[in-house]
Amino acid sequence: MSDSQQIAVKQLVGALREGFDGPNEEFGYFLDTDGGLRPTLAKLSADQASRDVGGNSVAAHAHHILFSLNAFSKVISGDKSPNDWNESWTVKSVDDGSWSRLQQDLGSGYEKLRGAIEGHAAKGAEPLGAAVGAITHLAYHVGAIRQKVVVLQ
Repeated sequence: MSDSQQIAVKQLVGALREGFDGPNEEFGYFLDTDGGLRPTLAKLSADQASRDVGGNSVAAHAHHILFSLNAFSKVISGDKSPNDWNESWTVKSVDDGSWSRLQQDLGSGYEKLRGAIEGHAAKGAEPLGAAVGAITHLAYHVGAIRQKVVVLQ
């Protein structure tokens, strides 16, 4: 991998990490100090995550993000098998156990996507574009969830 490819992959991984954990001390790509997906979801109970705010719940967004992490990981890694995106919105509410599992699964999905980006994003336009798309998609949903959290707390 060339130096410029290494720099690009490092920046992609940095933006992905910010989407999950929040900006580092030096600078942020798109979030302020309130944190990313993990700390935002950790503030909510299963009941709060299940409440409909503006047409869907935080749990629905979280499940959709999990689905997308796996779908983008596949594309970045070269797997072009289709995904049923309708399935990504099937979760509407969660109980305590499923809320905890969903948050754990999101962490695993993050690690999988990070590995796909590190291992494959520099291999061509399609994996690089999918990595950019995955991060952009995550950023959108983190913002949507954070807007719902304002109403829920």
